[in-house]
Amino acid sequence: MRKLLLAIASLAIVGCGGDSTGPAANVAGTWNLQTVNGNALPYTVAFVAGPPVYRLELVSDVFVAAENGTYTEAFTSRETNGTTVNTTTENDTGTWSQNNANITITASDGTASTAAISGNTITVNQDGLVAVYKRQ
Repeated sequence: MRKLLLAIASLAIVGCGGDSTGPAANVAGTWNLQTVNGNALPYTVAFVAGPPVYRLELVSDVFVAAENGTYTEAFTSRETNGTTVNTTTENDTGTWSQNNANITITASDGTASTAAISGNTITVNQDGLVAVYKRQ
């Protein structure tokens, strides 16, 4: 399940969107995931009606882009299996670069993705997911 959460988290911070014709905002800063597919968090990653009922949710995701081109990310998931609920926070690190409104993000596992920024919003539209991050 960790790989699935990493994929969702990566999709949440990468993708395309925004206006690339004007001056681009700087990516450096703290970004909080607000919505996935138009719905507020928590976002249900997986659900099985059971029995027992199983649900995996992305509760929060905070992406901190440093001025030096590195980033840290902390995302919290909640796993419900029947009546057992576990909440876990995981971290990732990597690098980012920016060319106008276009962003390239390389995760610690070497996976590279592209994104775009518009003002204080990064909107993702990739692989059927639309995620919106706001600058803190």
